[in-house]
Amino acid sequence: MSPNRDRGQNRDQGQIRDPGQDRAPGQNRAPAPNRARMSRGRGIIQQLVLLISLVLLWLMLWDSITVVTVVTGIVLAFIVTRVFYLPPIVLSGRFNVWHAAVFGLWFLYSVLHASIEVAWYAFRRKAVGAGSVVACDLRTSSDLVLTLIADTASLIPGSIIIDSDRAMGMLYLHFLDCDSEEKLRKAKAQVYYIEELLIRTLGSHRDLAALRARPDPLNETEGGRS
Repeated sequence: MSPNRDRGQNRDQGQIRDPGQDRAPGQNRAPAPNRARMSRGRGIIQQLVLLISLVLLWLMLWDSITVVTVVTGIVLAFIVTRVFYLPPIVLSGRFNVWHAAVFGLWFLYSVLHASIEVAWYAFRRKAVGAGSVVACDLRTSSDLVLTLIADTASLIPGSIIIDSDRAMGMLYLHFLDCDSEEKLRKAKAQVYYIEELLIRTLGSHRDLAALRARPDPLNETEGGRS
């Protein structure tokens, strides 16, 4: 019987040969121990980033870098991550050094400028205008970026986070001396600019796509989001 006839019989019987059957088991695939090791290493890196972020947040809250504040920050970071439940933080895997430097310089300038402005309120004769609660519809879907936006805005004098809606991606902040339409726009623009800087620094590709899709959310919130 010829080989061609044998192949024809196999086709008639509906037998389809899987080309992958000729491969050795595990060929073209990463071995299971290697995958487990990579997953474990990625988890350790994420835990280290989380611990370092919590320690830095603790130092910023105390506004002091000493042995006591560093040690207590490390201890509290371990307690928080081991005892209290935290939602998993998914890192984007990207970090832009240039945009990080731009964000750092802008943040230092904003803190200095706002500090002088708030201090001037205490000395001028004119009364401070009424404060306002501002709602910002963020473009990011990352819990980490949302938290960093809230922390950054709260560290700038004159504004503080009062509530957040994680599911809807909303931040509610109170701004000092924000009693006119122009000041409301300025307050929202500041929050959206913080979001843009952080997304360009460490946001995911999904956040970058949302940033391109909604380049001007300030006008969207006024005219209605499409």
